[in-house]
Amino acid sequence: MVFDLRRCDFSKCKGECLARCLFIDYNEEQAKADMAKLIHQKPADVLAKCVTCYACNEFCPRGANPWDLINQMQEKTGLYIYPEEAKKTALGWAKKEDKIIKGDTGKPALSIGGFADALPYDKVFKGKLFEGLSLIMGGSYACRAPETHMCDANSCLDNLPSMIKNLTDTGYKEIIFYHDACYGFVTSEALAMMIEVPFKPIHIMEYIRNWLRDNKDLITPLNLKIAYQRPCTSRYNPHGELTESLYDWMEQTFELLGCELVERKYQKENSMCCSSGIFPTQKKRAMGYVKQNLQDAKDAGAEAYITFCPICTAVMRNTAKNMEMTPYYIVMLVQKALGEELPIGGAGIGVPVH
Repeated sequence: MVFDLRRCDFSKCKGECLARCLFIDYNEEQAKADMAKLIHQKPADVLAKCVTCYACNEFCPRGANPWDLINQMQEKTGLYIYPEEAKKTALGWAKKEDKIIKGDTGKPALSIGGFADALPYDKVFKGKLFEGLSLIMGGSYACRAPETHMCDANSCLDNLPSMIKNLTDTGYKEIIFYHDACYGFVTSEALAMMIEVPFKPIHIMEYIRNWLRDNKDLITPLNLKIAYQRPCTSRYNPHGELTESLYDWMEQTFELLGCELVERKYQKENSMCCSSGIFPTQKKRAMGYVKQNLQDAKDAGAEAYITFCPICTAVMRNTAKNMEMTPYYIVMLVQKALGEELPIGGAGIGVPVH
């Protein structure tokens, strides 16, 4: 996305972009003052305090994309610190060896991008839900969205045309995206950049919802009260009124699994980020937000906490377990309802945790 100064009109907003921030305490005057500084290419407090959750784009009533200005200025000024040592893991995802494991002819492929090392994919993506699917993995297929959390505002968008070409060259007509960000980039961002996408992108939650709807007879209702962690990258997903959204897929999936989604403060556009962006430099602050977020879910009556972003899963699963909510990566929740054995281990897995 690109910041649009034509839409940023202080006379027609209340500084919602920053005044609604869950991580920084701004009033309307302070919010507008900081945004004015950024518009004039001057440093502002928000650059160092930001947790890089993208929420300000969704909060802006004018659609000006203020986060993209913040991220550009973080990179320009260096006021948002992300240690070079801490970058190595995520930057390494874009360099992973490419690999395609072919499934049944005519079935979709599942792209896990550069996350092959974050989870034992051969154990996770198995069972009835994934029968016959091909697997695509490697740096050539990584969207590089996590780099926006590392004060790199441009790599993911610069990389998008080649990522789409590489996926197209695999020959698959339908590609399911394990990573929420990858789906957002090949839909919303590709359209904004006028990049043709020759294949059909499918969000993993849409795929799961559709599969469960077609296989209701295989499901044993779980009878669980749950809350879920909305990835910050979901803010890049399409929210158009003419199509279903992630909310529809999530809610219908939980209903099909026999789970009750609790009503809580930090949900939908008011969701809290897992705070992974500030963990390397502000771990105490980040853990405070993790506990605040999970306590909200527990207070609402959640017995289990569901994730579907590999980074959110790695950050939040142990604390959720310690707060007596069973953590499940969404695939594990489905496998449990199908009576299948749950895998153990890997950063991208939530259950079981020993």
